[in-house]
Amino acid sequence: MKKIIFLALLMLPLQSFSAESEALISLLKTSPEKIQQASENLKELETLKKPGIINATPDLIADYNHIYIAKKQVPVLSGTFLALDHEYLDNYIGCCVNPGVAVVLHMEKEGADLSAVDQFAKENVCTITPFEQSPMIKEVEEAIFHNFKKENIVVFSCKLRDRIKDSTESTK
Repeated sequence: MKKIIFLALLMLPLQSFSAESEALISLLKTSPEKIQQASENLKELETLKKPGIINATPDLIADYNHIYIAKKQVPVLSGTFLALDHEYLDNYIGCCVNPGVAVVLHMEKEGADLSAVDQFAKENVCTITPFEQSPMIKEVEEAIFHNFKKENIVVFSCKLRDRIKDSTESTK
């Protein structure tokens, strides 16, 4: 009986993040056209806010980007969730909103099979970019890199321009 309880307690942390991992995946699958101001109250965001995975309000706001820094590590897409970029038109400040969601992930590259991640990106018309080549702002870099190698951090973006870029590349 003690062994069963011990094993159950060992598995508890793994099970506790399944809802949060699914919430992140669901946000990435959400059509960029549907990401609007009301999206701050999406059930997926609430799933991340309630247990303190992210703060109730964005940590950084830059132009149309509402960026949440992970307060707790959550496994998702063969990596570890570090930050969420939720971009939508809040107040018009000028051109070029790129609605949608991107997540910053720490990926263990040594020996990791990333074929499932690549397949998810293709199926959901997302891009995977090394963080240093992404347009993320400097404050995000300062907030998340203290424990991770920069070369193992990627931005997994499922925004409108990612879909447009994919469709123009498909027609070539």
